[in-house]
Amino acid sequence: MLKNCRECRVSFEIEAEDLAFYERVSPTFAGSTYVIPPPQLCPRCRLQRRMVWRAELHLFKRESAISGNQIFTFYPPDAACKVYSREEWMADSFDPLSYGRDFDFSRPFFEQFAELVREVPLLALSTYNNENSDYINCASYCKNCYLMAGANENEDCMYGNYVNQCRSCLDNTFIKSCELCYECVDCTNCYNLRYSTNCHACSDSYFLHSCKNCQFCFGSINCINKQYVFFNEQLTKADYEKRLAEYDLTSRQAIRDLARKVDRLRLTAPHKYRLGELNENVSGNNLNSCKNSHYCFDVSYLEDCKYCVWYHKAKSSMDIISQGFGSELCYECMEACDASYHAIFSASSYGSSDVTYCYYPHWSKDCFGCVGVKRNRYCVLNKQYSEAEYHALCARIVEHMQSTGEWGEFFPIQVSPLAYNTSIAQDYFPLTRTECEARDYQWHEELQPPLSQPQSETPAVPDHLHQLSSDAAQQLYRCRESGKLFRFTSQELKFYSENKIPLPDLAFSTRHQHRLDRRNPRWLWQRTCSSCDKALESSYSSARAELVYCEKCFLAAVY
Repeated sequence: MLKNCRECRVSFEIEAEDLAFYERVSPTFAGSTYVIPPPQLCPRCRLQRRMVWRAELHLFKRESAISGNQIFTFYPPDAACKVYSREEWMADSFDPLSYGRDFDFSRPFFEQFAELVREVPLLALSTYNNENSDYINCASYCKNCYLMAGANENEDCMYGNYVNQCRSCLDNTFIKSCELCYECVDCTNCYNLRYSTNCHACSDSYFLHSCKNCQFCFGSINCINKQYVFFNEQLTKADYEKRLAEYDLTSRQAIRDLARKVDRLRLTAPHKYRLGELNENVSGNNLNSCKNSHYCFDVSYLEDCKYCVWYHKAKSSMDIISQGFGSELCYECMEACDASYHAIFSASSYGSSDVTYCYYPHWSKDCFGCVGVKRNRYCVLNKQYSEAEYHALCARIVEHMQSTGEWGEFFPIQVSPLAYNTSIAQDYFPLTRTECEARDYQWHEELQPPLSQPQSETPAVPDHLHQLSSDAAQQLYRCRESGKLFRFTSQELKFYSENKIPLPDLAFSTRHQHRLDRRNPRWLWQRTCSSCDKALESSYSSARAELVYCEKCFLAAVY
C-alpha cells in the first residue's frame, strides 16, 4: 500500500506485515477490538513527532511546583507545566489521581489530554541513583559527571551524549566502555583515543576511522590489529614517534588542519554500507545481534522490530525511540522501557502494560490518556474506574477519537510540554524559530549569561593551553560559530591540561552538533556497491562522495 505523507507529501509504503502488526497491537475494550489504522505520516515525520517528547542536553533551573525550591529540569521555566523533583514526584504524598477528570465527549481527546499535561506535576529529570552529578539527564549510576544525557554507569565524564560505562571521557557521542577518550564518535572499548570515529579496542591514537585493535596509530582508516601506522603508512616505532613529533597537537589550529586532512583521506578508503555485527535479516545502521528488524538505527538485541531508534533487548515493536530492555508489543512510543508490554501511542512508559495515550506511566496497567500514574490500574484521564467501567469508557473514547480523526495518531507536536528547539527533534530535524511559529510549535528563547564587560572585549579562546589566563574558569567566551557565550569549568580545564588538549573555541551545543554531523543520517537510500555494483540499501546516500562497499567487497579490501 502506497500513501502520501500528510506532512511532507512524500510517498511511503505500508507493507502487508505492517498492517498485520497494527492489527496485532490493536487494543480490545469491552469485547471489541479497535483496529489501529495505517499511519498518515511517513516514518521520518512520525519519528520527528515522537522526538519532540524527549529532551536530553538542554537543562534549566526552575522552581518546584510544590516546594518552591530551585531544581534542575529539562522543562524550560516558561513551559506551561508543573514540575517536581524526583524525590517529590516519587513520594507517596504525590497522588496523580487527585488530578483526575471526566472525559468530555463534546471535545477532542488531544485537547483534553493537553490540559491534563499542564496540570499534573511532571518529573523534572529522568535520572536514577547518581552521585555528584546534578547537571545530567536520561542517566543513571553516574558519578562526578556533568552535562551528560543517555548516560549510564559513568564516572568523571563531561559533555557526552549516549556515553555508557565510561571513565574520564569528555566531548563524546555514542561511546561505550571507554576511558580517557576525547572527541570520539561511535567507539567502544577504547583507551586514550582522540578525534576518532567508529573504532573498537583502540588506544593511544589520534584521528582514526573504522579501526579495530590498534595502538599508537595516527590519521588512519580501516586498520586492523596495527601499531605505528601513520596516515595508513606502516612505520617503525622510532619513525612513528619522529613523525608524530612534527605536529603540534597542543594547537587548536593544527588539530583543525589535521581533521580536514583525515576527512580527505576518508574519501579514498572503502566504507562498509552498514555498521553492525551478528545480525540476521535486518536493515538500517548500527545494528548488533538483531533478527528480522528493519529500518532500525543504533539498536541491539532486537527481534521482529521496525522503525526503531536506540532500542535494545526488545521484540515485536514498531515506531519506537529509546530504551526497550524487555519491552514487547509496543507501537508509536517515545521511550518504552523496563519490560513495558503493549504500550501504544505513549511517552516515557516505565514497566507499564496495556497503556494507551499515556505520558509517564510508571508500573501501571490498563490506563488510557493518563499522565504520571504510578502503580495504578483502570484509569482514564487520571480518574479511577472499575474494570467494567474502564473498558466501557475506553470503547466510547476510541469511537469518539475515530470520529474526530485522532485514533491511530501519536500526540501532536503542539501538545508536548517541551519547546521544539529544546527537544532532540531540533538535533535531527532542525527548524528556525520562524518555521516553528508558523506551525504553532513551542519555541524557547535562550538567555545569554550577563556580560561583565562590553561585548567587544569578550576574550578569544587562546590557540594553546599555556596561553590561558589564570582566571579562565571565571571568564566568558564567545563561540566562534554560533556567537553563544560559554564558560570552561575547572574540571574541564584540568582535563585539557592533564591531557595536553587545546581548548575548543566552540560552545558545547555546537560541538555536540558537529559530532552528530559525523554520524550517518537515520535513513536509508538505494545505491550500488562502489566495487561490484551490487544493489545496496545504505545510510550513505548515492549523492555522497564516499566509496561504499557491500560486506563481501569491504572484507576483501580491508582484511
